[in-house]
Amino acid sequence: MEIKKMTEDVFDTLNKYIQTLSSIEKRHFKEKIEQINSKYKSLIELKKTKNSTQEVDPMFFCFEDLPPTGKEYWFMKFASTEPEDKRQLLVMFGDGFGTTKINKKKVKCRKHKGRNGYMTAWCYDDKKDLILDGKSSISMNPDNIMVSNEQGKINYNGKFPDYSLNISKKNKEIADLKITRPENNSESFEFSSHFKSFAGFALINLYFDFTGMLNGKKFTGKCYVQKVIVVGPFVPWYWGRIVFSNGSIISYYEPRIELSVFNYKLSSVLTFYDNQKDKKYIFKDLTIKKFGKNSPRWIITADKGKFFISLKSYSSHKFIFEKIGSFTYIEYLSEITDISIEDCDIDTSKLGSGFGLIEDAKGYVL
Repeated sequence: MEIKKMTEDVFDTLNKYIQTLSSIEKRHFKEKIEQINSKYKSLIELKKTKNSTQEVDPMFFCFEDLPPTGKEYWFMKFASTEPEDKRQLLVMFGDGFGTTKINKKKVKCRKHKGRNGYMTAWCYDDKKDLILDGKSSISMNPDNIMVSNEQGKINYNGKFPDYSLNISKKNKEIADLKITRPENNSESFEFSSHFKSFAGFALINLYFDFTGMLNGKKFTGKCYVQKVIVVGPFVPWYWGRIVFSNGSIISYYEPRIELSVFNYKLSSVLTFYDNQKDKKYIFKDLTIKKFGKNSPRWIITADKGKFFISLKSYSSHKFIFEKIGSFTYIEYLSEITDISIEDCDIDTSKLGSGFGLIEDAKGYVL
């Protein structure tokens, strides 16, 4: 009863204060309350558990009502499954609350018909090609995202489970891809959400096949399409996804906390998907070691050495985010040089060549 009376007193005092305001002040006060309420509702929605195909597009094709520490990014990664084909295409775009400096360019998020943001599209096709990079305008419809600037544009559209991606530069088509759900893999999408109070993340991942053209040449393989919303800081992570020419896939993720000599793994899981058997194997307790700086190599083991891979990079691209703090995110295109899997019925000699992406992220930024 005492808490109820205190609450009533607070609202009574607030109501009396509002009555003293001018009409302009009342309107401004109402707008602020509506903004706070909208952001609160947005956070509540992000915390909800999602698991159906009907929820994929509404989350993917929308702008979030971001709070002061909020940011949203879309990532698209395409790797060829042709034997010994090193070609890969990577796309990133997004926005955040307020002003963020990305690769020394100030990006101020402003709402208009869409949002101001940042985009990058790059590929490896015999050599690295930075297709598009810099500040951009992002527009959104229920089945389409258009990202553009004076260099060119990225156009992603469709409805689950069929999409398309088109990238053009100076009116020249660079990539035209059809993106479809694999026929033999039921786990083609996943939602994930983790919040503590008003900080955390939510994401949607699509694990699809693609076919089309890159630089006028046939380009076919496996892709990973993601939207992630983060409320709070970016934290360090290791992430990797390697695609073999027989369609099998290795993926791992290790977010962590690094403070001086303190290093704590928040999670440490590696999965191997055998495309021939349509079967997934899970390995834990990763050890990730990086060697060299210019063209790094990695050795990754799991389950006390039962799983072993070595990789070498052949191209990379770096992003530096600066706001409150600094965060460095590097994409390394890499290839498998050796692999060993014990105590599992997996014939590694039938995997074929393996190429993919390794992400190395360090620092913290709000």
